[in-house]
Amino acid sequence: MTDLPDYERPPVVEVAVAVQFVPLPQFGMREAVAVSRAFEGWDVVDVLPALEPMVEPPPGHVVAPELRFGLGNPPVRVILSSEGSHWVAQVQQDRVAAHERKIAERPSFGNVSPQLASVAARAARALDTPLLDEPHRPEMVEVVYENEILAGEGWRDLSEMDQVLRVFSDAAGAEPYEAFEQAQIGFAYSLIEDDRFLGRLRVIADPQADPSGSQSIHLRLISRRIVDNHDLDSVLEQCHADIVLGFTAVTTERMHEIWGRKK
Repeated sequence: MTDLPDYERPPVVEVAVAVQFVPLPQFGMREAVAVSRAFEGWDVVDVLPALEPMVEPPPGHVVAPELRFGLGNPPVRVILSSEGSHWVAQVQQDRVAAHERKIAERPSFGNVSPQLASVAARAARALDTPLLDEPHRPEMVEVVYENEILAGEGWRDLSEMDQVLRVFSDAAGAEPYEAFEQAQIGFAYSLIEDDRFLGRLRVIADPQADPSGSQSIHLRLISRRIVDNHDLDSVLEQCHADIVLGFTAVTTERMHEIWGRKK
């Protein structure tokens, strides 16, 4: 993997890594309880309905929602946490995920990737079936970086979002609409190599202001890649690279200096 840009003070507050696999026959309350017992030292946060399967159609294609049938009750998703919610794990019928949240040190892909392997191994032992291997081979991976960019360093308020993100110009429009009160923007890039569609990178910028007047930009980058016959770890690494390169591409050099870009 090519050397990636790095920052001394990046605004990242959470990193999540997930793998979708060929689904289990079922994952209801009994399976959720079995998995939670395998996570000694972790707390059960909640048991919620399962997330819909991840689908990334090639450009120009529309894919109908996929229906996956299981036995018994509707599938659920168990959410667990440890170290004061520094770590979060999720397990459901077709997916495992690990999240690292910023408490003191910044979260990183290098921490979350091995934690995901640990989550999958614990769940596999609890369910007495291999996960991320036949017959439940990985189908798609997802890496998510959540960033909180606070006003005050490099930009004053939401009228200066062009100082943070390249997609904005210095004025939202002609007078009297040159400054806006609220904005939300999202865009996506197809990941294509040798004319093959491999997945998609999404960028979502959500400006926010709290009652105290503090302003920030919540910047989320999501990379999803299809595994096919590729090595799982290499696909995860490529997703991580998508996000680091994408983050650097959509933010300004001014902010790179403030965040302490090293390369």
